[in-house]
Amino acid sequence: MAPMTIARVATSCLGLLAAACIDNGVSTGGGGAGAGGEPGTGGDPTTSMSGGGGSSDGGMGGSAVGGAGGETGAGGQVPFMLVDPLRGATVGNQQGGVLGADGWEVTGNADRIIYELPRLVTGSVEFTVSNIVLDLEPGQGNLTNADHEIFALYDGGYDMVEPVPYSPDFRDNHYKSMIRVYGQLEPGREGQQKIMWGMCPSGAPGHGACGCQNFFEEPFGGDGTWDGTAQRLRVEWGNGFTRYSRNQAVVLEIDWSASGLEFGPDELHISLGTSRPLAVDTASMPIGAVFSDLVVEGVEGSEVATCP
Repeated sequence: MAPMTIARVATSCLGLLAAACIDNGVSTGGGGAGAGGEPGTGGDPTTSMSGGGGSSDGGMGGSAVGGAGGETGAGGQVPFMLVDPLRGATVGNQQGGVLGADGWEVTGNADRIIYELPRLVTGSVEFTVSNIVLDLEPGQGNLTNADHEIFALYDGGYDMVEPVPYSPDFRDNHYKSMIRVYGQLEPGREGQQKIMWGMCPSGAPGHGACGCQNFFEEPFGGDGTWDGTAQRLRVEWGNGFTRYSRNQAVVLEIDWSASGLEFGPDELHISLGTSRPLAVDTASMPIGAVFSDLVVEGVEGSEVATCP
């Protein structure tokens, strides 16, 4: 995988979309279910930076570690930000699709862009997606399958190798989130969205049966209208809650505050698209969708969560 650039940013930079944050003295460096299962269609259980060359402290496949810049917050926690406009280039690991002036266009049902991040104990990921169209006439629009998974978050550590296979690495991942947009083949849910959130602190291998208390929820709902216009989607987590928002309005919220668990994967990875379409024929990325302006923000934590 090509090196990915990570930046630690001053608190004053958080919330900014522009690359000005990068240019104002912020250093960059080289980049280096058990929690639950979801009975999918057919019974399938699913449960910019500049910079370059140098490898991170963990090397490729390890935790990406940025440069020495930025401010350290209370308790040694470090603010983090990554910006990837996706126009003509990406700092992620591109698996298919085409990068153009408007963003990254999906051309295959299993296209992905993968990002290796620091362990963000609280954080958010947001991006714009356009040209998703729901048309209930068979064969029209590009939500023509049952499940269209456009985003994933997961633990990519414990010697997992990207691009991770669907089963068991992603399907049974111990720290798993996914945004799904339902399509024509899911009657009654067309256009609605689902978010999954699973946590299991039982360590290696990072997937499979959980060895202690775990948490998993997968609510769905929201406006089923997709007319091709640009939609700003966001997933945020921390302080016992996970929220999925669309155009700045919260659509779904998951409360895991009573679980007693902390968010602490070995290595945090995210992706636009998932590996599920490689194994499940009722899953697909929406062909022709265009992704742009991905922003990741958060606070780094040093501890991997463990079972009591």
